[in-house]
Amino acid sequence: MRPLGANMLSTVLSNALAAWLLTEWLWPLEAVTDTAHIGVFVSFVALCFGLHLLRVPIWLSALGKMVYIWWALSRLFSFASIAALPHALWRDSTVWLLGDRSSMPGDALRTFVFFLLLWAVSFLLHWLIVRRNRWFVPYALTVGYIAVLDTFLPYSGNGAILRLVALGFFAFVWLQGEELQAKAPSFRIGKWRAAALFIPAVALAVGYAGPKLPPQWPDPVAFIRSYHAQPEETNDDSPSPGVAKVGYGQNDSRLGGPFIADDAVVFIAKDQGRHYWRVETKDIYTGKGWEAFQSEQVQSFGNGELIRYEWWSDKVKTVEQTAEITRQDQAFHLVYPLGLQQVQTSDHIVYRMHMATEKIYTSDQNANALPIRQYMLTYMEPDFPIEALRAAPPVQNPPFLKRYTQLPETLPQRVRELAKQITDGKETVYDKVKAIEQYFHLNGYTYETTDVAVPGPDQDYVDQFLFETKQGYCDNFSTSMAVLVRTLGIPARWVKGYTSGRLVGEQDGQSVYEVRNNDAHSWVEVYFEGIGWVPFEPTQGFVNPYAFSLAASNPEEPEPQLQPEERETPRVPLDQLLEQPSTAQGEHWWEKLADVWSWKMGLTALVVLAVLGGAAYATRRKWWPRFTLFRFRRRKLDGAAWLISAYGALLRHLQDYGLKRRPHETLRQYAAEVDRLFETDEMNRLTKLYERAVYGTGIKEANVREAVELWENLIKRTIS
Repeated sequence: MRPLGANMLSTVLSNALAAWLLTEWLWPLEAVTDTAHIGVFVSFVALCFGLHLLRVPIWLSALGKMVYIWWALSRLFSFASIAALPHALWRDSTVWLLGDRSSMPGDALRTFVFFLLLWAVSFLLHWLIVRRNRWFVPYALTVGYIAVLDTFLPYSGNGAILRLVALGFFAFVWLQGEELQAKAPSFRIGKWRAAALFIPAVALAVGYAGPKLPPQWPDPVAFIRSYHAQPEETNDDSPSPGVAKVGYGQNDSRLGGPFIADDAVVFIAKDQGRHYWRVETKDIYTGKGWEAFQSEQVQSFGNGELIRYEWWSDKVKTVEQTAEITRQDQAFHLVYPLGLQQVQTSDHIVYRMHMATEKIYTSDQNANALPIRQYMLTYMEPDFPIEALRAAPPVQNPPFLKRYTQLPETLPQRVRELAKQITDGKETVYDKVKAIEQYFHLNGYTYETTDVAVPGPDQDYVDQFLFETKQGYCDNFSTSMAVLVRTLGIPARWVKGYTSGRLVGEQDGQSVYEVRNNDAHSWVEVYFEGIGWVPFEPTQGFVNPYAFSLAASNPEEPEPQLQPEERETPRVPLDQLLEQPSTAQGEHWWEKLADVWSWKMGLTALVVLAVLGGAAYATRRKWWPRFTLFRFRRRKLDGAAWLISAYGALLRHLQDYGLKRRPHETLRQYAAEVDRLFETDEMNRLTKLYERAVYGTGIKEANVREAVELWENLIKRTIS
């Protein structure tokens, strides 16, 4: 028999192993999610396993955990009183269940549910590792979890992998030593453990501290990411003939095809006004799409530093504004407003603006791409003076003009003639650009996201839209305007990003906008000498969000009135509309239930389920044995197989009845204890038949009938 101290030490180490594995799942959350205060959750895990170790009664353990959760929620979130906490949790849960379940519930509710999840997982790990001595599967899952995060997310798992390797060796040595000692009590376990642990420890230390060769194989992650990437995430320069867009895309070398609806939230913006969110610009038109100007020029600036970039001249009036961005996706670039001055985040980030595209990448000090989830922006909101725009002279810089008036030689002549026709009689650059912008609103062009053509091998993308289809979405309108402006020798470029999104509320005096993939957009910027780049909006159903002002003596030019049917329509694929069933036929049963559901019904259902569950548990000794009798009477197995399965079920019923079998007690010793309590010899006789079925050559038909009778009598004795 093992000493009490050895048993206690083994129990302590098993609980520590289980707690350690669970905490390894928690530490990376601070780096890859917006979860904070990880120490609070680690302390809760330690509390759970400490209560398991001390064998505190279940009711007292549950009370202690609930008190800790209450304290943690009150500490992390500001409530008027502790009594207000359950009301707030109930309110948040009902609002989420009865409202828009596509969005996340409140922070307090999510934190409460996370605590409950940790509670359940700690119980499962205690049962697997401490009670059943099954530690390998949780250990392997933890190693895989850390490896996946280290490979695909911005998390360095070097320390975690080192700890897990050391922990794995230690657990294997300790548990294997216990098995060896159980088989041979005279086995010197101390020396064996010391030797078995010393060798891996030395190997780990040498491997960690010693010099290492660089990677010898190519990194497979880039291939895996590109293989599984969505069309808008790839950088393939030769897209497939069936062109389509889903939200914001990076490959614009071939435009056209339907815009597939995607309501996924990209980021949430807290801002004081409406404007477009820029990502990048492109300036080489190929006849099929856009490509970026080849340049290696990059401007870097640090966290909180002012950007040394002149957006406009002093002729443009500006007002300083601030915005806060919270990304919901994994991206290595900023979304930012025109006139950006400063970026501030809590991380040590270096921002690198690619000057050819004005795309701002986020990286660490070593130029490794590093995404950020939340950052503050300071920008200048412009008010463009129309008089100064009209007075701007033509651009005279030849290299600049060559770059921003570039057009393919294959551009049809009728496109150039259309531009001259639109601007006939216009004197200034601004009036010509404005005439082209308004041309699309007044000449029968329609906004369409599904039935959008793709130009053939001998067709030009702009020519097809202007003269043949006359329907499309933002890419069609913006590209066509940029090309028409360029045919007049006016510098223009194509800009990509997002619209301002959907207003969802207010917070701290600022409007809160939810920007989705459906809000991906493109527009045009035209360069005016002595002023800078100025945005224009040609897309049907969209209005330029930037301010253009006239002098007080001149009334501002009226914008074309947009008819209701010209407003932006929901971006739904055509085949989805054609196949969409009627509401009555296509509505699922859970949607119908949601229409009549209420919090009273939910509470009633919860109470009924709790009462039924409690009643079933309280009366289990009445119905469970009867159900077992019914189940085994219907089984058609040979005698030995039936007896082996039925005997195991009997042991479970006796355990629930209160007759617990001690760890080192043999079946015959346990059978004698059962017979002593029931004042019979049935358990001993059945155990002998069971041993004959397991270790012998089988049992005869007469013995099977005897075993069935003995088994049923014992099962019936557990009914109470």
